[in-house]
Amino acid sequence: MSNKDEKTNLGRRDFLKIGSAGAVLGVAGITTMPQKAAGEVLDKETKKAVIKAMDGFPVKVAPEYKPFRQRNTVFSRAVGGIDPELGAKARTFERFETDESRPGFSRIDWALHHGSWAVEHAATPGSKFGVPNTGWYSWQQNTHEQRANFLDLNYLNDERHEFASKKEASAIIKRAARHFKADLVGITPRNKMWDYEKHFVALNGQEIGWDQFPFEPKSVIVIGVEMDYETMATAPSYTVEGAIGEGYSQMAITAFQLSVFLKNLGYKAVAAGNDLGMSVPYGIAAGLGEGGRNGLLINYKYGPRFRIAKVYTDIDFVEYDKPVTFGVREFCKRCQRCADACPSKSIPKNVEPTMKPTHGGESWFNNPGVEKWYINAKTCFEYWCEGNNSCASCITSCPYNKPDFWHHKLVDKVSALMPGPVHSFMREMDIVFGYGDTFDKKAVKKFWDDKNREYNGY
Repeated sequence: MSNKDEKTNLGRRDFLKIGSAGAVLGVAGITTMPQKAAGEVLDKETKKAVIKAMDGFPVKVAPEYKPFRQRNTVFSRAVGGIDPELGAKARTFERFETDESRPGFSRIDWALHHGSWAVEHAATPGSKFGVPNTGWYSWQQNTHEQRANFLDLNYLNDERHEFASKKEASAIIKRAARHFKADLVGITPRNKMWDYEKHFVALNGQEIGWDQFPFEPKSVIVIGVEMDYETMATAPSYTVEGAIGEGYSQMAITAFQLSVFLKNLGYKAVAAGNDLGMSVPYGIAAGLGEGGRNGLLINYKYGPRFRIAKVYTDIDFVEYDKPVTFGVREFCKRCQRCADACPSKSIPKNVEPTMKPTHGGESWFNNPGVEKWYINAKTCFEYWCEGNNSCASCITSCPYNKPDFWHHKLVDKVSALMPGPVHSFMREMDIVFGYGDTFDKKAVKKFWDDKNREYNGY
């Protein structure tokens, strides 16, 4: 362990001894306990105090709110030819341009980027732009007799499995999702407010109505796939694309497998990535987290460091999850690290969330009527095109984006239990401990460093 690490650990121990934290947790001598035991005590003593289930959607929605038209997303406008200026910039994105002198932009980093995205591009082409009904995200509901061949397992069984209870149905679906490598899963009723008013096929510029969808969805299963912390720490770079692309590839695999699982039980199902509906409000409704200043879903365990997929299905005999709160909104009011770190200044710095955009630029990509912080998606995307990568600085810089070490969870819990000025203190402590740095050359070196790694199981 380096001297720097020793100093950092000492700082953490000292931080744990802050009297207010001890008073809030009410756990005597917790700083002298082994890390694993301390973590278990912290979870047991504070989870019920921090995480609050809500009976309704926990964000204010205006009565005049209308579902969003997918053709107005920045990806649709750029890739679908609606906005020629954005389209020209989009065509420069993912250009083969490497620089061996810049950490994170070498030929090896570029190869990692493409290797990570490979499954998503091959299995669900165009889905990252929100293209619906593509590859494994196909809307087809073929019967057993309509199979392509005997190896085709993606078919709708004509005999439905009857679950003993809604609780059992929910538990089995979630266990299957976890088996298929979902790190998070929640189930919520389908809500047309969060569905796109019309679908948009950016690759050919066509709009598709819900009347062409193969069934009437009743439930939406929301899946979260963790992105690797060490890879995300390299943002913004080609290396960070490894985490993002791997997340997209895995969510395609997981959502597809879960849709086949449901079809084989006799329930209609369609896997979806960025298409069909808006993932963040569906994630909130399914109890996976809260919306943050950076426009992303903040989960209790992973912060914003995960990708979201969905499975639309006609099963409604399930126990639905409730939305939760654990102090994210109050923390985001004072923190603003994502806004400070954003290279394109696309994240607003107004303290309070609003019902409409405050960034002062074009707003066709925003859908007013929800109380939140409105991101300038156009300037964000333009930076992506200029930097030739998906940036992700807003994820890496977020204080909720830390490895799941127990002392990190203590910070989050104290922050939730003691809102107000303590949030500013938590932000500064996060910086002191060296978390959330962007444009960090050392992070790229650490990612590729072979020291202390094992690949053979021993």
